[in-house]
Amino acid sequence: MAEPLLRSGEDVEAILKIALRNEHGSVDELRERLARSADELGISPEALAQAEEQYRKEAKIDKYMAAKQAGFRSSLITYGAITVLLNVIYTITMFGKFYWPGIVLAAFGVAIAGHFNDLRQRPSVNDRRFQLWLQAGEPTSVNMDIDEWADREARERLER
Repeated sequence: MAEPLLRSGEDVEAILKIALRNEHGSVDELRERLARSADELGISPEALAQAEEQYRKEAKIDKYMAAKQAGFRSSLITYGAITVLLNVIYTITMFGKFYWPGIVLAAFGVAIAGHFNDLRQRPSVNDRRFQLWLQAGEPTSVNMDIDEWADREARERLER
C-alpha cells in the first residue's frame, strides 16, 4: 500500500501551489486572481500592495539567510580540512610533544562560534550587511567577515 501523501498542512499547501501553478501559469492571471481574492476578503488594494512588498522583503531575507548558511557550511568544511592537515603535520613532526595545533584550532573554533552566532540572527531590511549583500548581486554564499564588508563599503563610498 502506498504511503499517505498528506502528513501535514505544508503538504496540502505544496499540492495547492502546484495545482495553482498548473491551472493559472501566467503572472498576470495569478495577479488578477490575487486581487479578486483580496477583494472578496475585503482587503484594500493598498493593503494588498503593502503585503506583497512585505512578502518580497521577507523572501529576500530568506535568500540571504540561505546564503549565510552556505557560508557557514563552507567555514565548517575549511575548519575540518585544517584540523586534519594540522594533526597530520603534528603527528609526522612532533607527536608526543606540546600539542601546538590546539592553539590554532581553538582560535579558529572561536571564529566558527562567532559565525554560528551571526547565522542565528535574522537581519532587518535596513541591516548594513544585508544591504551590502543586495548590492553585491545577492551571492549564493556569505562568508565574508565584518572587516571585509566594511572595507568594501568604504571603497564604494570613495568611488562615488
